[in-house]
Amino acid sequence: FTDPHTLKITPSEINPEAPEQSVTGANFIVATGARARSLPGVELDGQRIIQYRDALVMTDVPKRLLVVGSGAIGMEFSYVYHAYGAEVTIIEMLDQILPLEDAEVAAEVHKAFTKKGLKILTSTRTEKVEVGESSVTVTVKNLKTDAVETLTADKVLMAIGVQPNTDGVALDAAGVNLDKRGFIDVDEHMRTNVPNIYAIGDCTGKMMLAHTAEAQGVVAAETIAGAETHPINYDMIPRATYCQPQIASFGYTEQQAKDKGYDVKVSKFPFAANGKAWGLGEGVGFVKIVADARYNELLGAHMIGPDVTELLPELTLAQAYDLTAED
Repeated sequence: FTDPHTLKITPSEINPEAPEQSVTGANFIVATGARARSLPGVELDGQRIIQYRDALVMTDVPKRLLVVGSGAIGMEFSYVYHAYGAEVTIIEMLDQILPLEDAEVAAEVHKAFTKKGLKILTSTRTEKVEVGESSVTVTVKNLKTDAVETLTADKVLMAIGVQPNTDGVALDAAGVNLDKRGFIDVDEHMRTNVPNIYAIGDCTGKMMLAHTAEAQGVVAAETIAGAETHPINYDMIPRATYCQPQIASFGYTEQQAKDKGYDVKVSKFPFAANGKAWGLGEGVGFVKIVADARYNELLGAHMIGPDVTELLPELTLAQAYDLTAED
């Protein structure tokens, strides 16, 4: 940006012969996304210290893989590379893996992963990472016991979150406000503080999922067009983690619902009592519904087990149209 209505366009590496030019517009949508974040002082070199994009295109399987962070990305790649034969250790600073998921779901997947042979270290902070010629040495500290351990691996996958791509487009020249983490502040219509500039996707720091970005894009486009639109309830956006067993959820966890003051009613059904699950050879996991005890309003659902990501649409549809748990 050179001002709120003008973009300066320069040649890219792909097409260095392209002419430099200025483009003006009545409205702009910023969708610059985000990139993998690393620990302070630890460089993502794409060889020994890798991020998710590197993990997607590796042509061989490391014998030993350390995964720092146990969100969806960390858990999915841990599962995949263990399935291909890697010895995988997951390091998580918080008390549970999948920190954003319901505690019972996290405990169930912890048990399942441990049974498969993955090593999981929770309440453990990564203190130091040293890259050698043929390996990486990682020093970790247990935050409960203060015990220090040194781990060695062929590669380390950093899966501790992302940082926004808001530092390369001169948003300050357009007067666009960023929050203290560098994400773009937007209102419920995806407008920034500059009326003709909108932002969608990971650069806004909301629920960082592709379907969130798509929904935000619809809201922004409808707002620009002057059409009626529906603000997004980020609390109720469905989330999926594609490891085995699969994890799927939306809405409040049981604890979050209690913290918000709801009189909470919970119902659980185990896949161990489901014939289809055993037919698939996957009798692990459960479906957990969190509802308001007074009105039976759906507050959230938390699932772990066979193909549970496919169960999300009917649950989110029911919540969006005010069906109760009884309905």
